[in-house]
This record gives sequence, structure tokens and C-alpha cells, in this order.
Amino acid sequence: MFAERTASTWPVWVAAVLLLGTLGFFKYAGFLGQILDDLNICENLGSGIAKFALPLGISFIVFQALGYVIDVHRREFSAERKFSVALLFKAFFPQLIAGPICRAHELIPQIKSSFQFSLPKLCSGMAIFAVGLFLKLVFADGLAPLVDSIFLSPFTVTRIEAWAAAGGFGAQIYADFWGYSTMAVGLARMFGIDIPVNFKLPYFATSIREFWRRWHITLSQWLRDYLYKSLGGSRHGQLRTILALFATMLLGGLWHGANYTFIVWGAIHGAVLAVEHLLGVNPNAGGQISGTRLFLYRLSRFMGWGYTFIVVMIAWVFFRATDVSQALNIVSAMFIGGDGGLSATLKQIAMMSLALFIVQVPVERLLGALREERLAPDFAVGGSLALILAAVVLGAPEAMQFIYFEF
Repeated sequence: MFAERTASTWPVWVAAVLLLGTLGFFKYAGFLGQILDDLNICENLGSGIAKFALPLGISFIVFQALGYVIDVHRREFSAERKFSVALLFKAFFPQLIAGPICRAHELIPQIKSSFQFSLPKLCSGMAIFAVGLFLKLVFADGLAPLVDSIFLSPFTVTRIEAWAAAGGFGAQIYADFWGYSTMAVGLARMFGIDIPVNFKLPYFATSIREFWRRWHITLSQWLRDYLYKSLGGSRHGQLRTILALFATMLLGGLWHGANYTFIVWGAIHGAVLAVEHLLGVNPNAGGQISGTRLFLYRLSRFMGWGYTFIVVMIAWVFFRATDVSQALNIVSAMFIGGDGGLSATLKQIAMMSLALFIVQVPVERLLGALREERLAPDFAVGGSLALILAAVVLGAPEAMQFIYFEF
């Protein structure tokens, strides 16, 4: 409430220090010690810092809570007077552990409204949940051991194995996080609450800028509204904009994990976003064109898709690798690695990744129809049961932890 009553920014700074300080203590204390060790500033400090178990979902909880305080301070949302409502906003379990990152204006009005049971929402929520479960158990968990087998031996991978590792992990994390986000939407809908969609066919993006409008949408919006704009955004000239873009993605990478690999991953995306800004890349360009200009536009879109896909896949290697050395070995093998044949593992990765790429459009359309309740409740229930049965039959023999539970 203090953030709403004063024009001073001190309540925001207090909240930022407390929330980010807690996050930093649990997540980055050991990493900071490791950096000081590596720079020979403090010997053996990293190993001397006590390691604490990372509280589940702490990164998402901190971002949601800090965003709420900033929204209240900016007068974009009124401070909630009822502690029970504010607590439920912070602890609404479907999105608590790994998002989507809900804003106050998206969730609190629904929490405060009178609950009315809706059979169509319950049935569509069950079906949406089943779709997410299928994506997780069949695609993500099926790809996980195959991709892991390549990353376990990064020094001997061939060119085709390196690309399979990158593409396979790209498919794995997509199915894993899209699956979780979809299940969260389905669970919330069963309670009559709609939370934001977090994915929109990201691998069809034709620029990195467009990719971040389609991938982990709620995180992209959070970083844009609370970090990028606070760093100056596009209001203070081109150099300031480029620095703000790079810093935002660098910090976004570090938010994902306490490892040099996440910093490199964020730096890759930040650098490419900066270059796109300099070149004036606009994913919304096009408009009403025809003839030769339309052909050239479509050709440029295809080329944009190709380079975006390659950049994203290279960056995923750093996201997945345990250290920078492992990542560099695989990335170098992607371009200068030796030749090799198609093993059974590579064929499985290729088939599952291709299958996911093909079905993502029908799945997205199905999810849209379910959210808009364009399918009859009996069809939604029957479909959800069929998907759950299919997930049990076709799913991987061993269930894997959600990737974003680590963050």
C-alpha cells in the first residue's frame, strides 16, 4: 500500500532489495563466489559458501511479486486491501511454480469476482490440461534421454550429432515448457480462471524479436515493461536502446540460472536483438503488397526464419550445456565436426522433433478452440480421456522433472 500512497520510489526499492536479495541469496551466492574464485579475487570462496536448496518456483514468485509492487506504484493497479486476495494472487497454484507470470490486473479481478460453476469451462480445462500432459510425457520426456546421451559425450560428436543435440533439445524444452504452461492454463480454467497463454508457435518466428513475442510471452512482457523500459527503452537514442536491449537479455539469461552458460545464452539473444534494431528489422512489416514485392517479402521472411532458427538452436546448446566448454565443443562440431552416420538415436530425435514441428499448428488451433469453448463439453471430455490414454501408452517409460522447475 505504501507504493500507492507516495510518489517516491522508496517502496519499490525496498521491495526490490528484499525480493531480489532473497532470490540472490538462494540462487546466486555460490555463483558469485565462483566468479570471484575464477578472477582470483577470493580463493576458494565459491566452495566455502553454503549451498541451500533452491525454493521451488522462487524466480517466478519474485518476478510476480515485484511486478505487482511496480504496477501499484505506477498507478496501473490499485493496491489490494484484502490480505487473503493478495495471498491467493501470489500463491495461485497452477502458475506458482513455473508460470505463466500473471499480472495483478489479469488475476486479482477474477479472484475477487463471485465464483460460478461452469461445466463448459471445466470440460475445456480438462482437455487443455490433457493436451499439455501429452506434450510433456510423449515429446519432452521421450526426447530427454536421447538428447542427454549426446551431451554426455560432447568431445566426440559428429556434425550431424551436434545438430541433433541442438535441435533435439530445442524440441524437448519447447514441448516441456509449452506442456507445463498449457497444463497451468487448463488447471486454472477448471476453477473458472483464465491465465495468459505463454506460447504462440515460436519456431515460426522470422526474427529474434518476433521469437520473443511468441516464446515465454509473459516473461518477455515482464522484461520489456519492468526492466527494458526502466533502463531507458527506446526513449534516449539508438545507443541507449541497444545497451538496454543487451542488458535486458543478459539479465534475463542470468535469471534462468546461476551459470556462465545462461549468461552466454542471454548475450547471444541480446546481441542479435541489438543487430536487428540497427538494421530496422520489423516482424510486422509487409502490409498490402503484391507481385514482385510480395515474392521478395516472402523470400525475406523465409530467410529470416532460417537465420532465426539457427541462432535459437545455437543458443539452446549453451542453455542446455553444463558448462561453456561443453557448449563450445558442440557448437564447433555443428560447423566443423566430422562426418558420421545416422544412428538409431539420431533417427529417433529427428522423427520426434519433426513430428512435434508438424503437430504444433493443429495443437495450437485445438487449444484456441478449447479456450473459446467452440467444442462441445462431451467432445472435450472424450478428447481429454483419449489424450491421457495416449500419453500413458506412448509416453516415455520414465517421467522427467520439468526443466523450468530448476529455475
